[in-house]
Amino acid sequence: MEVAKLELFNGTATAQQVFAYQQRVGSINFAAVTTRPDVSRASSKLAEFLTNPSPSHLKAADRVISYLNGTRDLAIKYCGTNGGDAHVFVCFSDAAFADNLLSRKSSDSYLFGLFGGPIDWRASKQKAVTLSSTEAELYALSQAARETIWWKRFFAAIKFNTQQPFTINCDNLQTV
Repeated sequence: MEVAKLELFNGTATAQQVFAYQQRVGSINFAAVTTRPDVSRASSKLAEFLTNPSPSHLKAADRVISYLNGTRDLAIKYCGTNGGDAHVFVCFSDAAFADNLLSRKSSDSYLFGLFGGPIDWRASKQKAVTLSSTEAELYALSQAARETIWWKRFFAAIKFNTQQPFTINCDNLQTV
């Protein structure tokens, strides 16, 4: 089952099922926050069902854990030469318009990279209901822009000069 398509559970989970699910999602969240940006969206989505998980939620959490286990030998690689890429510091922003079927809220994410590896990332549900994909993307861009300002100030404080302008990559042409 795809994590993005999980729905609310009409039944009631037992205390043991809730506890087991919360442990799994906590483990996934730890990985997502510390070293695995590739499961950030899945972690965010699974966390929506912490109080009443269904068997399909538990199955989805097990699938993410299985993925993490199967890819445990992969690592983030930082390269001083940036692998031939001209950009030392990069930022990517994205949004999925109204992907939460119940609340009609959109989700957004950003990822910052330095020397070819991720250094900061986030995947979450937007706080407001947007009326178009362009608006959802703009909201995501504004979140990424706030973080970009923080990174710019941080780099200035530690006297690190990327020698490049700070740009945010976005895949929505109307927003750009």
